[in-house]
Amino acid sequence: MSGIEPRPPLALKAGLQIATALVRGLGPARYALADAFGMVGYATSRRRRTNAARNHRRLEPGITMAEARRRARASFRAFARSGVDFVWACGLDAAAARRHSEWLPSMQRPVYLCQPGVQGVFALTHFGNWDMAANIAFSGGLKLTTVMATTGPRAITDLVVWARRANQMEVYEASHAAMGLIRAFRRGRYVAILCDLPEGGPTVTVDYCGGPVPFSSVPAWLALRAKVPLYPTACWYDDARGIYLLHPMEALEVGPDDDERSLMQRVAAAIEPVVRAHPEQWYPFREFYAD
Repeated sequence: MSGIEPRPPLALKAGLQIATALVRGLGPARYALADAFGMVGYATSRRRRTNAARNHRRLEPGITMAEARRRARASFRAFARSGVDFVWACGLDAAAARRHSEWLPSMQRPVYLCQPGVQGVFALTHFGNWDMAANIAFSGGLKLTTVMATTGPRAITDLVVWARRANQMEVYEASHAAMGLIRAFRRGRYVAILCDLPEGGPTVTVDYCGGPVPFSSVPAWLALRAKVPLYPTACWYDDARGIYLLHPMEALEVGPDDDERSLMQRVAAAIEPVVRAHPEQWYPFREFYAD
């Protein structure tokens, strides 16, 4: 496997493995712990909670400020849950991932996507749980390559990469990603990219969740350059059933007049209804809109 070669300190690796064992031991009760962490984050992060409430109201202008703040609190809790589940799912085997997830629209989707010669780009946003999306994809037989920005100190970045590689992901840093992502297609892999809140690289502005939002243009660039399908994708937690749902939507048909902006606008339009249906799993903690 190519990409980043992580070298996290042994103490951090051991700590993550111990945390994974402890979180798995908690079972569903881990979410009570995550909710507490989320509320601490909400209470101590004034700018982030203000942004979240304002952006939720931009998403749905008809709600009251009290409702916007309620949704902001829910977003903090859901984000903390996604972090706890990152630890819970570290090294999760395929059978366990399948027990805790479902593909939409049906289980036939991974069978189709895993056919020889079928590759593509999964375009996701900061909604739900993108790491669980990767675990579910792996459980269905898909091989994924992704790109990530540095996460705090180098040792922490290496730890996150090491954990993702334990779940069969190939990871590139943004500064060295372009050709690595192209080569991934030649090796029968899919590429998964988070589009919104780009850390760097080329962007386009699209209409998304109530206003103009900068999106990375990399998914469209890859689809156009490598001539592979582009799949708008969302993964979220279904509270009623206690499982994750992964929905790689129908591949976008690339027309002769399509460019990077038009393709990313279509990605945004496909994902937005899912965000509106589950706004509590949307994470708009930054200054989100371009205006």
